Amino acid sequence: MSELFNRFTADTTNFTEVKLAADTPLINATASNLNLAGAVQMEPTISAATLAALGALQFEAQPKEPLTEPVFNKAPTTGKGMLSHVELIHDSFFNVRRDLLDLRDKANARQNQAKSLIDRLCDFLDDFMKPEELRRLGVIDSDNQAPAFRLLVAPDLHNTDGFLLRPKLDLAIPRPGDDAGHDDAGNVLKHNDESALFSAGKVVADDIRKIEALRGALTTLRRRHQQALEDLRARLAALETDIPGEIRQLDVRERERVEALDDYAVAQRLLAEHWREIEAAYAERKRVIESHRGLFYVKVRETPLGRTLPDPLDLRPASPDDLVPGCANRDTALPAALAPFMEAVYDIPAGDWANLRPLGHLLPGRAILAGLVDTRRQKLALRLNRAVTADTPVLTSLVQQNHALVREVAARPFNAGALSELQRQGSAILALDDLLAIPSPLLRDPARALHQRLDAAAGCILARLRTIAPSIRLNWATAAEANRLAVETPERWPGLAEAEERDFNGVRTLVELIAWWFRQLDSDASGVARTAMRNLVRACLLLAASDDPQQLIQGRLKILPGRFRIGEALRLTLNREAAPGTLLQLFDDSQRVIATLRVDDHDDQGTVASVATILDPEIERNPGAVLNTALRISGLNR
Repeated sequence: MSELFNRFTADTTNFTEVKLAADTPLINATASNLNLAGAVQMEPTISAATLAALGALQFEAQPKEPLTEPVFNKAPTTGKGMLSHVELIHDSFFNVRRDLLDLRDKANARQNQAKSLIDRLCDFLDDFMKPEELRRLGVIDSDNQAPAFRLLVAPDLHNTDGFLLRPKLDLAIPRPGDDAGHDDAGNVLKHNDESALFSAGKVVADDIRKIEALRGALTTLRRRHQQALEDLRARLAALETDIPGEIRQLDVRERERVEALDDYAVAQRLLAEHWREIEAAYAERKRVIESHRGLFYVKVRETPLGRTLPDPLDLRPASPDDLVPGCANRDTALPAALAPFMEAVYDIPAGDWANLRPLGHLLPGRAILAGLVDTRRQKLALRLNRAVTADTPVLTSLVQQNHALVREVAARPFNAGALSELQRQGSAILALDDLLAIPSPLLRDPARALHQRLDAAAGCILARLRTIAPSIRLNWATAAEANRLAVETPERWPGLAEAEERDFNGVRTLVELIAWWFRQLDSDASGVARTAMRNLVRACLLLAASDDPQQLIQGRLKILPGRFRIGEALRLTLNREAAPGTLLQLFDDSQRVIATLRVDDHDDQGTVASVATILDPEIERNPGAVLNTALRISGLNR
């Protein structure tokens, strides 16, 4: 058999085409072992060498014994099969064509609907790919982005302008015998079973591509809708979380509204009653005038006429925390020149304050009290060793006086035997800062409140003095510098009547504020405390009347910004560091203020500022034409 195989394979080059031929036996072996129902007919016929090899082959009459026992016996074959009438490719083509036409009918048929499935899908895509729907889903921001999104989702379904091209499953399915084009020689080619089947596969692939394009677009829209649904659910959950708090806020406002409505109703009733009384009085007057007639002689007397009084300031504070009417108890930024004087006020011993003197028995025991006194003396010693300097030359004499007061407090004794006497001596040394560190809240809380109110009062005094007319302020400052001004009694200050004519409410607030300032001291307060309080008021008068030219801030723009808007950061070059928050003015070439700048920070490269206000609209529209590094910046460090 192997010899036959070798000879057979040696002459395979002579075979060109194989076909099945019925009833043509090729090899007839023994009846029980080898029987072929069909034969292989070669075109052209088998070569002579191959036939000679087959004739020379000797077959064994009996097969060799099998190595293993057979599982079953093969039934003898007595008949011959016929396969030439079975056309598998032809049947497969017609099955494919029938199934494809059925699918097309399902996709294109209306099926008790107004439109077919494909038309309904395209209508759905048309509706939900409109710009307004895409904006609602958060896919695009403007209508101009809609065509790009349509092309991204389903490029096969849209043209270059983004308009939907409705797919049609209308490619013809070729059948065997239809024209298949022309060959290179120009002859007409016909489809056979195989080529028709492959062409039908191309049609199926095209239909699948169109349906997949529809499916991809629908899937994308579904994901977008799911994302939008999740976002809405998250917003709904957030709203449900906020609803209870808003309901409580609504209840509070409803109660306020009802209360205000009740007050308004009461006011309406009072007003109506008042109008009825006026109408009754007017009717009575009219009756008296019209009902009685006579001739009367009345002596004419001269009536002096004067100016109307100014609107009085409210006698009650606007808030319980207000120091006096017109001065709220809030944190006020003080200039750096007042820092030594505020430090001297805070160094006033606790026993000299009116609110803290009765609380001297609340001081801690010997050990803690001795530690507090030692700490205070160390601070005073450091202050005495520090050089006496003042930011403004006019305040130098006052700073030296405060320096002498520190030396007097540091020399007070602290060596009593009785605890009560020791506490009294401690009250004459310890300051407000020391009381803030003791464990007893009954003494710590009043000290903290007094500390905050003194800071607010000092800022309010300086602010009120700056609103007085410059000439009057100059007279007060001259008298204060010569120590000829009765600081504790502002009603005796020269020119007070003239100041009241210009600003009655402001002067009244100033007088009440200074009176409150000195009322914080006990009636038996030491001279150290009174001098420190007087020196701060005198320093405020001097600062309000005369500004040191050295305090003036000047500079120029370091880098020109690309745009000039409110909040834009700028780089400046200043002659000195200005406190953060200081407002500076920007002048143009004609010395006209065109903007204000706010100092934000300082670093190695200069000053960082931001635009606070813009006074010239042209600088915002065209900053390059207005701004240059030669523009001057000026301001006052307050």
